[in-house]
Amino acid sequence: MIVLRADLSPQTGLRHVRRCAWLASLLRKKNEALLCCREDKRAAKLLAEMKVPFSLVKDPGAIDITEARAVVFDLSSFSSQDIALLEKAKKAGVKTIQIVPVAGERHPVDIFVSPFNEAESTLLHHKFRHFNRVKRKYRGKIKVVFINLGDSLPYRDLREVVDVLHRLRCRMKIAPGLGLKKADKRNLMRIYPGIHFCGKSESPARAYFEADLALIPPGEETLEAACVGTPALYMPLEKGQEALAEACATLNIGVRIPSLADFSVQTVRDAITPLDQETREKMGAAGRKLVDGLGVQRFFKVLKENGIIE
Repeated sequence: MIVLRADLSPQTGLRHVRRCAWLASLLRKKNEALLCCREDKRAAKLLAEMKVPFSLVKDPGAIDITEARAVVFDLSSFSSQDIALLEKAKKAGVKTIQIVPVAGERHPVDIFVSPFNEAESTLLHHKFRHFNRVKRKYRGKIKVVFINLGDSLPYRDLREVVDVLHRLRCRMKIAPGLGLKKADKRNLMRIYPGIHFCGKSESPARAYFEADLALIPPGEETLEAACVGTPALYMPLEKGQEALAEACATLNIGVRIPSLADFSVQTVRDAITPLDQETREKMGAAGRKLVDGLGVQRFFKVLKENGIIE
């Protein structure tokens, strides 16, 4: 059995839980897998929708690993209880793996997977691999924007973003956050006709692929957009993300735009005006070359080499 340890995070929302859920669904075909997270109604609802084996726990340190071959940690930060689980796994001779978050701390595990620092290790949903290979065309003008600003973006801030893009005559598809209620969705669709929403449990691969631009925070979303060849607009949502946004922009697969406080029709127009068809094609080609969507296959290869799966 492989135990996947993930939690909802104030910074990344359900990103880690989602990733471990589809990893569990793939591993289930090769070996028994169990996703363990702290008790949370939103996480439980998502996992029930994705139909993967999961367990909600109060104390991660007490997770039963007697039949486990490996424990995979996919966390924004380790609690004292997670460190206790790590130590218990080491004493029991169970392999330990850490999926290192952006600018995250490394812990003394057996295997590291660092998606953002090593693009070839990027763990993306299997649909991204398909869209990485599909031939795509770039429109002469920017018409469709995919908004994926994470689970922590409040409704009022999302509405402000949508309003600006609507004034620029953009059509939008939105990955809804945890705090976005059904009434909020109805309000947005009523006020701004033509916008659409992704399902909370579905892969955003197609939404990225069908968009001319992706509006995302700097981080692992950068690699998602790059994989399908969609140039990105990097919006810092927190103070610590300004430098990361600059670093993402140096990859020449997207551009930095102002934070929400300075997000306006004029600043966004200034940012996207240089992104003509030729420029977006070059950015898209560079992104596809950087991330090929085969990170999961490489991850499974590492598991095989370490005797964790057959």
